[in-house]
Amino acid sequence: MFEPPAYLSPSSITTFRECPMKYKFSKIDKIQEPPTWFTHLGTFVHEVLEHFYQLEASERTVSTVRATATSRWKESGWEAQVLALTKPMGSVADFKNTAFECMTNLWNIEDPQQTELSGMEHEVLANIDGVELKGYIDRFIIGDDGNVIISDYKTGAIPNPRFKSDDDKFFQLLAYALMLQESDQEETSKLQLLYLKHSKNHEMIVTPVRLAVARGVIVETKELIDQACETGEFSCNISKLCDWCFHKPYCPAHTQ
Repeated sequence: MFEPPAYLSPSSITTFRECPMKYKFSKIDKIQEPPTWFTHLGTFVHEVLEHFYQLEASERTVSTVRATATSRWKESGWEAQVLALTKPMGSVADFKNTAFECMTNLWNIEDPQQTELSGMEHEVLANIDGVELKGYIDRFIIGDDGNVIISDYKTGAIPNPRFKSDDDKFFQLLAYALMLQESDQEETSKLQLLYLKHSKNHEMIVTPVRLAVARGVIVETKELIDQACETGEFSCNISKLCDWCFHKPYCPAHTQ
């Protein structure tokens, strides 16, 4: 009844597992959610740090991250984008202050002058047991031993462990580790979630068991997506998260 997407991404797999109907709205029906304060914040901080880490190590200071932020703000027209938000969480000054706080908190997590990244916003394509995957890795480091450390910037709150386990939090990075292993024969040793708002680095050691679990999730989810596309039946996972879902006004779980 529906044509499955040619590629899955780690984020789209997460979306389907959170709520198949939400996946249908976004990936099958192509209903695009408008940007929010929080998505803009994450995108702006990612953009600035990507350009910041292209500087020579000796130039990576708080003053240069501020200068980089100012440059990117103008080059990408961020003021107009923030002003266009339908539900702003504050003023433009509030947005800038929050973003800059996230950027400078990086120094509480690592020393940028001692951190050499091997890749940023790296596109990776891979086939995992017949499942075509595509995604972009925020940043990674190839150590002297040849092993990879994959990192992801987070500008939001740290998920409550009551609602999201470590395996859930790190699933997307585990998927990227599998993809690097399949596409480039590169072994990943460690994953990092860099929570800039809280100056916290949450790490996970990559083990064969964790990779096997992630592989199983990828294959199982692909099968469930194909089945849902064939039958046209996408279930709704009703939870407190529905109150924040963009699709709630027309979701069948809330319109019947």
